[in-house]
Amino acid sequence: MKEHKKNSNVFWIYILECDNGNYYTGYTKDLTKRYEQHLAGKANSKYTRSFKPIRIAQCWQLLDTVGTALKIERFIKKQSRVTKELLIQFPANLETKLSRKFSLDFDLKPFDYSNKKPD
Repeated sequence: MKEHKKNSNVFWIYILECDNGNYYTGYTKDLTKRYEQHLAGKANSKYTRSFKPIRIAQCWQLLDTVGTALKIERFIKKQSRVTKELLIQFPANLETKLSRKFSLDFDLKPFDYSNKKPD
């Protein structure tokens, strides 16, 4: 069982597929609200105001700090399109890649947003 860090919270790391065929990666504490903001063009993201999201391609629930959420977001953003597509298809692989890269254990769980909304 993983030991939770002091000051840990629930964060969502997500990849959106946009109407131009590209991916947008972000993190948030409230995935449903943030996705609705992206759809309405009200998110603090110039990219998704220009290229509307068509779906949440993949998301992960993280129990950790905001610093860790930002680190994971940056890691995904730096990946190639092919790697992002593999993470979308095989979301459990993200934790393995992160553990290798940062030599840390993450409390990170893939979440199938298409079947149910997060709490």
